[in-house]
Amino acid sequence: QFQDRRIRPLCHPSRLLFRRPRDPVTGGVMTSTPDDPLVTTLVEQLQATRIAERDVFGSIQPDVRDRPMRPNDWSPKDHQAHLTAWKARQADRINAAGRGEVLASDDRETDEINAELQATRADWSWEAIDREADAVSEQLEAAIRDAGSAMLRESEQLVGQIFGNGASHALTHFAWLVDAQVGVDEARVATFFDEHERELSEAALPDADRGVGLYNLACAHAVAGRLDRARALLRVAFPLRPDLGEFARGDSDLIELRDELQSLVG
Repeated sequence: QFQDRRIRPLCHPSRLLFRRPRDPVTGGVMTSTPDDPLVTTLVEQLQATRIAERDVFGSIQPDVRDRPMRPNDWSPKDHQAHLTAWKARQADRINAAGRGEVLASDDRETDEINAELQATRADWSWEAIDREADAVSEQLEAAIRDAGSAMLRESEQLVGQIFGNGASHALTHFAWLVDAQVGVDEARVATFFDEHERELSEAALPDADRGVGLYNLACAHAVAGRLDRARALLRVAFPLRPDLGEFARGDSDLIELRDELQSLVG
């Protein structure tokens, strides 16, 4: 059954109020600057993800892209719409935090939310889905720039959520498309995996968020049967985010490595 990965943050979003930092001289709201390394990292990963989405979904024949991959399943087009919808939710979350507000909590199961999002766009043309994907990616980039790194770091969760609803989310869906054998460009998907690993390893990220990103990437490799790559990533991820060791024990994506988790956690 279709289900998104959701690692629970250490703090519940409904308990946090964030305001954008003020410039000590002018008193105005401070936003990101061109040399803000965290903001640059987050925006660049979103841009790379959108380019990969265009390439991956563009490699699928239109008649295949627009029909269910299996009986009672989503179409590849639905997957793109889904990726976009979660980016939009992330932009709303950042903008609300910047205003010192908290979005109303949605306590429904993730599957229920996803079903509603899919139904909303099920009849849209590919052109409309593609246009929305471009527009929402730009909105999320703008929200990140407006927030600036100080507020993003202060939140303790927004950075990880941006990756979780950006590159990490996309690579999970790309892997499903490969598994469904819908004619996707598998070499392009593999390149995106490699690019994302390099970015997570080298970019200016808080250790805890880097750990979550590497963990999610390890899970994607494990599901695809690339267990050696998953092991290597988990060995790096667990020291950066120790609480993931306990989470991993119940993670179905790592079932093939379940007997090795104790040694991988260290």
